[in-house]
Amino acid sequence: MSLAESGRARLALSLPRHRAQLRNAEGREIAALFEQYALAAITIDNLRRHRRPPGEMVHMFHGLCLDIQAEVVRKLGGPAATG
Repeated sequence: MSLAESGRARLALSLPRHRAQLRNAEGREIAALFEQYALAAITIDNLRRHRRPPGEMVHMFHGLCLDIQAEVVRKLGGPAATG
């Protein structure tokens, strides 16, 4: 699975109201957002694998994920509500 497809799948889990739109979304700009989301989410996963994950880093990347979610929803033209 490509990084963009991984991000698309992760976003579909986080934004269930937008799954159909995410499935059909195309273009370089949205693909770049999918990739960024995948990288941020993977980083969170990797940080959480530590016995004592650096909380400030997890918090920072979680915030980044939320920002990307909001941007994706904006690009899709939907309401900003998540989950």
